[in-house]
Amino acid sequence: MSKINLNLGCGIVYKPNYINIDKFDNRVADEICDVGDLSFEPCSVDLIEASQLVEHFDYIHCKYILSEWFRVLKPFGKLVLETPDLEMAFKKFVSSDWAIKRTTLQWIYGIDSPGMQHKTGFTFNLLKNLLQEIGFEKISSHESMTHRYEPGIRVVCQKPKNYLKKQVFSCFRKRILDGLEIQDSFILIPLEKWIDIFLDLFEKLEENNEAFIDKIISKTVLCNPMLPIVFIDECVKHGLLKKSDIKEELCLLDFLNKEEFHKKVYSLWVKRKKELAKPEAKSNFILELEKLILGILHNRLDYKESLGYIINLKPTETLIFDFSLVFLEAKKLFNLGVKQFHKRDFSRAMLIFTKSSRLNPDNPLVYWNMARLDLILKSGDHAVIRNYEQALSLIKNKANKLNLKKELKQVNKGRQKLIPEEPVPEFQKAVK
Repeated sequence: MSKINLNLGCGIVYKPNYINIDKFDNRVADEICDVGDLSFEPCSVDLIEASQLVEHFDYIHCKYILSEWFRVLKPFGKLVLETPDLEMAFKKFVSSDWAIKRTTLQWIYGIDSPGMQHKTGFTFNLLKNLLQEIGFEKISSHESMTHRYEPGIRVVCQKPKNYLKKQVFSCFRKRILDGLEIQDSFILIPLEKWIDIFLDLFEKLEENNEAFIDKIISKTVLCNPMLPIVFIDECVKHGLLKKSDIKEELCLLDFLNKEEFHKKVYSLWVKRKKELAKPEAKSNFILELEKLILGILHNRLDYKESLGYIINLKPTETLIFDFSLVFLEAKKLFNLGVKQFHKRDFSRAMLIFTKSSRLNPDNPLVYWNMARLDLILKSGDHAVIRNYEQALSLIKNKANKLNLKKELKQVNKGRQKLIPEEPVPEFQKAVK
């Protein structure tokens, strides 16, 4: 059988005895496709060469790209990479004259042409650590063979003989990326933290399969039920678990997936009554839901009844549940509230600030704006003072705290007309 060698991101460089693949340039490519979504079967490729390619993806996407290449390589299959040496390139930039600086900038950042922009950069150690995390071994550095006029890194590594566990994760990442149709790094970055949970628990798989499955489900189903569903399915496909042993667990996951459980977890957080300045609120929320799911699994409870309240909530649209995304949405709402306040749509601004506070209850500026709006909308002294006091309890900046106290003092003295009828935006240093 002939060897399968891939030249990924070939551009205008044709390599005989390789399958030349590019996403943008079809002049010499044998195939036009995304190098992060290869059509080759697992463990079918002998050699992958990717010259000046990985820098065209941001760091989090590089993890998924390299994971895909690991998936298709055979055991002992080799991966050869070349990429700019970020550290040496910056050193050259700093020490060079202006003419050389311009070309070195293009080497570091790429150019504005389809497929030619650079989104990240590597040193050898940074790339080595990422390759080790994916599962590659025998990682070595060599002198660059292309673009020798600029500082570059050439790295050679291989897929190990004992690759099974890392193969599970490479297949898992591919299916999650495809199944959830995620390309946004704002989602991939927090998603990777959830995948780390699988990595941590995976080491204990052979100790107690039942405990492993229960922990996997309870700790990750909140993010999106597809995560444990796909992961368990990959474990079954790779002979690490038996489907017949986990029928009830799979029924629960199927139910939670159909009910879009992660979207209702988001809604539950919105509805939940929260105390201010309680950093443990997030971890307690997660822990309570983990215990609820574990209780259902351990005691074989009727999950439809046990989860009835959550399941009946109206879903909030989101691909995954993660607090970083919740707080990002809160920030967007806060700034939309500032905009509506500035446009003097006071009622709408109040509604938006209220929504923001339900997502992130610890933003003092939300309550400061709501206090000012309460004065404008004549919501009553109780509402005004409550929001001022909530803002005071959360605000850290001394100068802003002093201004906040002055406003509250004016309110207590009945001088509400002295309070500005304008929003308090995110704090910025005054421009002189």
